Amino acid sequence: MKFLLAVWRWLPIRIQQLASLIVRPRYQVTVAAVILNARKQLLLCEHTYRRKYPWGLPGGDIKFGEDPVEAIKREVLEETGLHVQTGELLFVENSTGIRHVELVYLCTGVRGDFVPNDEVARIQYFDIAALPEFFPAQRETISRALECIGQNSL
Repeated sequence: MKFLLAVWRWLPIRIQQLASLIVRPRYQVTVAAVILNARKQLLLCEHTYRRKYPWGLPGGDIKFGEDPVEAIKREVLEETGLHVQTGELLFVENSTGIRHVELVYLCTGVRGDFVPNDEVARIQYFDIAALPEFFPAQRETISRALECIGQNSL
């Protein structure tokens, strides 16, 4: 290990960067929005590309160099046509099953009208006690988010 560190120190920075890209694990980093209406119902998207479990939180990938707060606003707008204000970061989730890190935000100040698109067929607010089926990981994320904001968990 000492030998490798000594060699590393002498490598040009560009070679170090390239080597890091090759050797280090890569993670998908995403954002998800938790949006509640005045009746404390949760906004979900019916995603067109998911067969068995189409319903889920709005969100998606953070682009390279993009601020996560801007990413959640962009993703909600792209998926729903709605503008939101980003509230607090509820938690960061580091998956144990895949290389995936998700930042889950509470979003408020919803305005605008839903616009169907290639990714989302429709949106709907659901009572917490009557949520549709999800991917197991999405169910855990939603349950944890509801606990963070003091709502009943699933």
